[in-house]
Amino acid sequence: MLELQEVHTYYGKSHILQGVTLTVPEGRCVALLGRNGAGKTTTIHTIAGLVRSRRGSIRLRGRDLQRLAPHQISRLGIGLVPQGRRIFPSLTIRENLTMAARQNPQNPGHAWTLDRVYALFPVLKEREKNMGNQLSGGQQQMLAIGRALLTNPQLLLMDEPSEGLAPVIIDQVGDTICELKNTGLSILLVEQNLSLACRAADEVLIMNKGRVVWQGTPAALLANHEVQHQYLGV
Repeated sequence: MLELQEVHTYYGKSHILQGVTLTVPEGRCVALLGRNGAGKTTTIHTIAGLVRSRRGSIRLRGRDLQRLAPHQISRLGIGLVPQGRRIFPSLTIRENLTMAARQNPQNPGHAWTLDRVYALFPVLKEREKNMGNQLSGGQQQMLAIGRALLTNPQLLLMDEPSEGLAPVIIDQVGDTICELKNTGLSILLVEQNLSLACRAADEVLIMNKGRVVWQGTPAALLANHEVQHQYLGV
């Protein structure tokens, strides 16, 4: 589904991504872990076209994304659940969801619709006339996920979906990610919550100082306390 090869990204003179290589297979969830400043969010932003890489290649189902604008990348089938949720506070729940909605002509029978998102997150249906800033943190995260799903993506980029949430809500987010993966959606999950990442992902990568320094299964990571301590501070 997604392939990055030796991607280098800079902010001014700061060399943030220093040769990142990773793949997300179709219908799988890959988790990207690491401490603050490791380059995880920059990786997400580079894939989405919000930041330009200087070297390397980024391909979605074989198509080069390097020269495309963010809106063109989105239309090819990449949905983004951004860090901090980025809900529009002056729009209702329904308006937040539908403003970016897009049809899925390739598979209309399995398209994400407003009713399908409401079935996944019933609380959003109950509060659809409320404004975006009238939701709890967990409800805002549901809204951010639902908004991305309504673009009918092939690949979902999720940047720190558990950030600032209570443990019981984090469990619900984990349930949602697993459910989405079971529908066949490909997911790149950026997280700092080790438990959530290992529960949802098929494969885990760890970043440190702009590079992928470890790669393996969730079970292998949970068994490797040295790697957890060295790169995650666990």
